[in-house]
Parts: sequence; C-alpha cells; structure tokens
Amino acid sequence: MIMVVWDAQIPQDRWAAFEQAYAAGQSQRPSAIRAGFLLQDTADPTQWYLAGMWESREAFETFRQSGATSPAQLMFRAVGVEPSMSILDFKAHFGV
Repeated sequence: MIMVVWDAQIPQDRWAAFEQAYAAGQSQRPSAIRAGFLLQDTADPTQWYLAGMWESREAFETFRQSGATSPAQLMFRAVGVEPSMSILDFKAHFGV
C-alpha cells in the first residue's frame, strides 16, 4: 500500500467550505483508495491535509495515467488553493 497526501494552507474563513467539499467529494473517491483522512495541523491550523491509502502503487499510477484529476486536488481547488502532493510507502500497521 501507499499513502498519497495532499496539503495546503487554507485561510480560516474557508475551513467550513473545505470540510463541506471533503464530505461532498467522498462519492468521487476512487475505488482503489482503502481509507481516507481529513487532517488539520494542531501547530498551524491553517495547514490542512487529505490523505488516502491506496491498495497499491500500481493502482495509483493507473489512476494518474487515466488523466483524471484527483478528487483531493479538486477539494482544495474548491476553496481557492493549490495543494502539494507527497507519496509515502506504507510499511507497517500497528492497529488501533
């Protein structure tokens, strides 16, 4: 598995709209995403993250090569910001 993380700073007056965009965008989530997370930084509350756990790197690359725009990217753009993307290898799960 891999985790793809999109992040950007969002002005406080757009937080509610971003949370609404996240809720509305759940129906557009690619089926290869096993879990998704909406995160807000505690040290800098203007910093927001959308993280998705993809079933495989191959599934993510297939999605990227399709030419589709990531729903996460669209959610950030809906509130007027352009996010950065990071791809992380998922090495272990420690259970909750």
